[in-house]
Amino acid sequence: MKTTPTLLAFGLSVAIAESAGAQMFSIPWHTIDNGGGSSVGGSFVLTGTIGQHDAHPSMTGGGFTLTGGFWAADEVDVCVGDFNGDGTVNTLDVLAFLNAWTAGEGSADINGDGTVNTLDVLAFLNAWTAGC
Repeated sequence: MKTTPTLLAFGLSVAIAESAGAQMFSIPWHTIDNGGGSSVGGSFVLTGTIGQHDAHPSMTGGGFTLTGGFWAADEVDVCVGDFNGDGTVNTLDVLAFLNAWTAGEGSADINGDGTVNTLDVLAFLNAWTAGC
């Protein structure tokens, strides 16, 4: 029996299609995360993470569970008069503010205008005398 080129091509294409259909395909899930940590200046703390938001159900293995997701933000009551952040408005706050102000630290920019100057001293003293 003679095999024609058309029949041979058809048989070859069916064999290739069947082998391609039997392959297992997957799209693995990956994330690249970095960071975590805090930056502190005066009475302010900024904590963050750089990376993909992992809004994913809990992952378990052995005796461990890891839950991904978004950072929860607690409501923070900022008391400008409590410059050193010890929970009490007193003369220690004045000393801490004056040290930061004379050093030109950004934490002493109480009015947020980008410049540490006498306007910040006035803003601090107003907040300090008002208490929290």
